Amino acid sequence: MSFVSRYLDPTLVERLNALQLSARNVVEGSISGLHRSPVKGASIEFRQHRFYTPGDEPRRLDWRVLARTDRPYIKEYDEETNLRCLLLLDTSGSMAYGRKNGTKFDYAARLIAALAYLMLGQSESVGLGLCGTKLLHWLAPRAGSGQLSRVIDALERAAPRGEARLTPVLQEAADRLGKRSLVIVVSDLFAPVPSLREGLARLHHDRHETIVLQVVDGDEVEFPFRTWSRFRGLEGERPQLLEPAVMRRTYLDAFARHRRELEETCSALSVEFYPFVTKIPVSDSLTAFLQRRSAAFK
Repeated sequence: MSFVSRYLDPTLVERLNALQLSARNVVEGSISGLHRSPVKGASIEFRQHRFYTPGDEPRRLDWRVLARTDRPYIKEYDEETNLRCLLLLDTSGSMAYGRKNGTKFDYAARLIAALAYLMLGQSESVGLGLCGTKLLHWLAPRAGSGQLSRVIDALERAAPRGEARLTPVLQEAADRLGKRSLVIVVSDLFAPVPSLREGLARLHHDRHETIVLQVVDGDEVEFPFRTWSRFRGLEGERPQLLEPAVMRRTYLDAFARHRRELEETCSALSVEFYPFVTKIPVSDSLTAFLQRRSAAFK
């Protein structure tokens, strides 16, 4: 599978190719208890024709229809891959923060692209949802090399802006998914934990396996500011001129409390929680994530 983008550059792809075995172990853990239908062939039921789009595999063309109508159509089947995964990316304004290592949004998008690359490379089914106050973009889970192009194109067109309301987004995603799936949420999760709990509880109720990846900037973890600074909210909050020395302890305590509540909520709902910090390269963080998750299923 070959694709170059600012979110999936050759250096990252090279590292990802070395992670295939580790990722395979993660997939095997994810499908434990989920439906499995790895056998493809005559037993798979035909569902419908779909007009060909660039990136679709030519071998899936219906040549009889093409000869009769001179129009390319793809055969779609009700096939179930080993894993059906939905990647949800927070595109709210707070994801635009980043001083030294790029924005949280760019980091999260690279993470999404990498996960899609790994899973699609193993013939899994991958979809994408972009999250704001509602589900802004929906790409239904699908297998095949053409899906990576569609995921990357959606990421390239997206930009962090506005507010985020993950609860209605998670509920709408659950409505659309129907079948039991793996759902990976990538966000800074800067929202009241009770509201997040409501959305995660819906996924848990529908028996989707859920993984939450929190992406934060080093500034948000360490609060390194030392002089009077104007802090401006990225989701409509009014700017404030503050003395960092006065508020540093208050902020760090609040951050630690919020992280603790996130971890406790995820644990109570059987949701996996993993923190990511943008100063650590995506390839390194992803390797650690895959190794940690792989070890959990041994």
